[in-house]
Order: sequence, then C-alpha cells, then structure tokens
Amino acid sequence: MIKRKYGLLFVLGAIAATMISGCGNTKSADPSGENAESTSQEKSSSSSEGELTLLMTNSWVDENNPLGVEFNNVIKQYEKENPGVKITLQAASQQDIKESFQTAALAGGGPDIVIMDNSGHAIDLAAMGLLEPLKNYATADELISQYQEGPLNSGKFGGEYYSVPWYMDCCGLYYNADRLKELNLEVPTNWEELSKALDTVLGAGYGGIATYQSAYAFYSFFYENENPVIDTSGEIPKVVIDNENGKEAWNYICDLIKKGALVESFKEATTWDKVYESFANGEATFLLGGDWCASGIEGVNPDVNYGIAPMVAGKTQATILGGWTWNINVNSKNPKLAYDLISYLNSEKGDSILAVEGKISARKGFDYDKALEGKDKLKVFTDEFPYTEARPAVINEKTIDQLITNAILEVNYGKSTADEALTKLTSELNSNIEENYK
Repeated sequence: MIKRKYGLLFVLGAIAATMISGCGNTKSADPSGENAESTSQEKSSSSSEGELTLLMTNSWVDENNPLGVEFNNVIKQYEKENPGVKITLQAASQQDIKESFQTAALAGGGPDIVIMDNSGHAIDLAAMGLLEPLKNYATADELISQYQEGPLNSGKFGGEYYSVPWYMDCCGLYYNADRLKELNLEVPTNWEELSKALDTVLGAGYGGIATYQSAYAFYSFFYENENPVIDTSGEIPKVVIDNENGKEAWNYICDLIKKGALVESFKEATTWDKVYESFANGEATFLLGGDWCASGIEGVNPDVNYGIAPMVAGKTQATILGGWTWNINVNSKNPKLAYDLISYLNSEKGDSILAVEGKISARKGFDYDKALEGKDKLKVFTDEFPYTEARPAVINEKTIDQLITNAILEVNYGKSTADEALTKLTSELNSNIEENYK
C-alpha cells in the first residue's frame, strides 16, 4: 500500500475552507466551491449544460495580450455552441497555480479544471486524491490513440491516467552557427561529438553550454543512456540512477562539468532569462532548452545567428518532456462537462490559441507543418516528439529535481567528486522515495 503523507496539508486546507471558495484572480463568482460534499452520484452527467470554472496562468486570462484574447474568444465560442454552459476563468501565476489549486481542493472546493505543468505536478495531486481519473470518460486505448506517449504518461499514477495533455515541448540543442563555422565544427549529433566540440570551443577561449539550473536538461542524458533515473514500473518506485547505465550517464555529465563545459552564468541561471542572455550575447556556444528559448534569445539579440538540432544521442535518441496538461478537480459537480470542454480546447477548434505563441499540441493528429509555418527552426522539436520522455512519475518530483540539481552544483563548485556526489544523491533519492511510499 502507498502511504500518503499529506495529513498536515489536509488540516491546513480545512482551516482555509472558510476563506477559500476558489483560487487566483476571479473574473466572476466561482460556482465550484459550493456544496463541496456532493457525492459522485450527484455529479452532473450532462455534457451540454452546467457551470464550469477554469484556473489558468495569468497570460491565458489577461485580455490585454493576444494570448488572453484568443483564449477568451475560444471559450466564448464554446459557450455559443453550448448555450446551456457558463464558464468562469480564474488566474494564478505559473509559480503559484499548483498550490492555489491544491489548497482549494483540499478544502473541498476549487475550480473544475486546472492547467498544470507536466513536470510531476499532477502526480502529487493524484496521490492526494484531488484529481478525477480519466477512465470515467475515456478508455486507456482511446487516450493512447489520441495523444503522444510522453505527455500522456506525465499524468499517469498508480496505473491510471489523470491528466489530458494540452501542448508539449522538449529539449533541443541550440548552437551558435557563426562560432561553429569559425572553428570548423559540425553540429554534434552524439555524446562523443559533443565532448570533442566542447574541447575545441573551450580551447579557443569561448564558453560551452548554457541551460537552466535544474535537472531538466540533464534528464536527457540519462534517458539517452537507457536509464530512467527512477524506475516506476512497479508499485513502489525504485532508484536506478546508480546502475551501470546510470553511472555512465552521470560520469559523462560530470566529465563535461570538470572540463568547464557549463558556462559561469550557470551558477546564477535560476531563471530562463539568464540562459537566453548567456547564449544571445555570446558567452555560451550551446544552449539546452525547449522551443520557448527561440523567442527569448531573439528578444535579447535579434541578430544572433543560431540553429537548433536534436539533443545528442547516447545509446539511443531521447530527450526530456515539457508542456502543460488539463486536470479535472475531484470536487467538480460537472466532470463530464469538464472533459467535454477539455476535448473541445484540444481539438482543431482550440488550435488558434496555441498558434499565438507557436505552441505544439500533444494530440497525434495535430498538423505540425501548418502550425510552424514561418518557424522552420522549431520543426526540429516535432522530430524529437516520438522519443520524448516525461520526468519520473513519482510523488514529490520537485524534490527529486532539486536533489539532482544540488548534486550537479556540488560537482560544478568542486565540492564533490563524481563518485561522491552520485553516492550521496542515490542515498537522498532513496530516502525521498521511502518517505513518500510505504
């Protein structure tokens, strides 16, 4: 049995119950916080009438920007096509949205639908019993036929799917095209080529790799070496970062660090802005990041001549997943209606929302070529999608990420050898699993 150690959070949620009927900044009254004790038998079975509340990040709700305008337009179109439906939008910051939803849902209320980063957030909420399982509205085969495997698996917990993928992205290899030409280098395609290219780059006095200070991009090297970091195939996750393949991947990462491959600004790269600046201003020759980095780089220096290639391959090709998902509150009175709205937003009728920022839908039937017209550099990411993998689907993945990041920083600052850091990391990861699973 899995032990769910969230009792304190439930207590805090109960205390907050008298203060919270929803989350974020509300555009109109939240209907979903009333009669929180309704049973599943009382939940609406209608998919053509009812009230729904959506909790989104600020930019999707704010009608002062093109993204918010288009999202609101599609919501209004759904209401027009379903005149018995009333939809209310709420907003929270990207940093606060999970906690906002969690607090309200623990108190028995909260929005019917919440968007969530696919980096393990839904796993935590599903483990706490706060999300509706999708099996009530679609079979596993139906979901698998509709959505890319990586995004779909990011919301899989205990053998059940809890999140509907919305849009997806993944990590690619950005490179300074002028610098590679100057140094007579080809774009690296595998570990050996990347390591040798970095030797040449560093030898010429240039900086190597810029990326966000987290485990995000580094997961890719483990996946490329056929190591999942944490094996989630059984009931209790098992830490495997220290097996043969894991050690090879870890040692490769540490060898890059020891030769000075991470640019100096990596030590301060706690926001993506720092990463864009490093690459756009010429400190870094390579950047590990997703499709959103392109606009960030060009915003800093529109004249930089860069390209984007797939992540380098190890034993296999692999890269790390990013993106957002739709999640239905277990307290929702209209879960079937919520799933119907999600299906609408995920269909071609909602593609105009993603087009505003060149986002790519996670559904398999999405027209990538049409979505990326005029954005040829970004097409490389769609080539990576078939081998894009989600972070380990474990409770409290945020802590897993931080532990890996800390180990990388210890090696980067010269406080630990590769072996010492891996031994400590393995022990800490095991302790984390033991704390959350019994």
